[in-house]
Amino acid sequence: MTIETRGLTAAPGGKEILHGIDLAVHDGQLVGIIGPNGSGKSTLLKCIYRTLRPTGGAIMLDGQELERYSVRQSAQYLAVVAQHNAYAFDFTVEEIVLMGRAPHKRALERDSTRDRQNAAEALAAVGLAGFALRSFSTLSGGERQRVILARALAQQTPCLILDEPTNHLDIQHQLGMMDLVRASGKTVLAALHDLNIATTYCDWLYALQDGRLVGSGRPHDLLTPDFIRQVYHVEARVAEVDGQMVVVYRKGGTAG
Repeated sequence: MTIETRGLTAAPGGKEILHGIDLAVHDGQLVGIIGPNGSGKSTLLKCIYRTLRPTGGAIMLDGQELERYSVRQSAQYLAVVAQHNAYAFDFTVEEIVLMGRAPHKRALERDSTRDRQNAAEALAAVGLAGFALRSFSTLSGGERQRVILARALAQQTPCLILDEPTNHLDIQHQLGMMDLVRASGKTVLAALHDLNIATTYCDWLYALQDGRLVGSGRPHDLLTPDFIRQVYHVEARVAEVDGQMVVVYRKGGTAG
């Protein structure tokens, strides 16, 4: 399944944040959106997963405009791991993960044995087997993030939308989450803060600055010291260590 935006604009609160964004995620690719805080990464993703309505342009899912899908239909194709996940009620972990099954069920249809098995498999995949009856509100930030990934996996969609998915995770679980996402074979669009995570896992990158697309390409082509200086206003060195691209920031290296 493919995701595409064409000339996408968005103005939440009346202030234009996105200025004509064109991007494409091809079937089975893991594509990263990078850029400093406030560059429009989350706003772009919110337009794609339909919590924010664009003011212009188009979003295409497998070549068809997203607006032609019902919300339920689009939820059968796109699962989301958002940055912030707060709930007004005290749900168990299993109840949170089972929410991922809702797009595949009729109204008021009860959870089946297969649904619960699916939830258990998703929790095991993210390293949280045995957490089903725990209260979601008692979990650490990292554990909550893994529960939300389990919910997305239980949704069994061909596409994943990830907004800063490694936030709150220690290094082990950052790598474990990205390994799992990479191995899933799904079409993935992820907003990423960590450039080293981006270089390790992404097939292609799009860079945003002040709501505009300022560059795109394969990580080793796009992320040059000059480009990092232009977008992030810091000095950095790009090296290869054990065959892997690494971005090293220079101490006191804020670009003037």
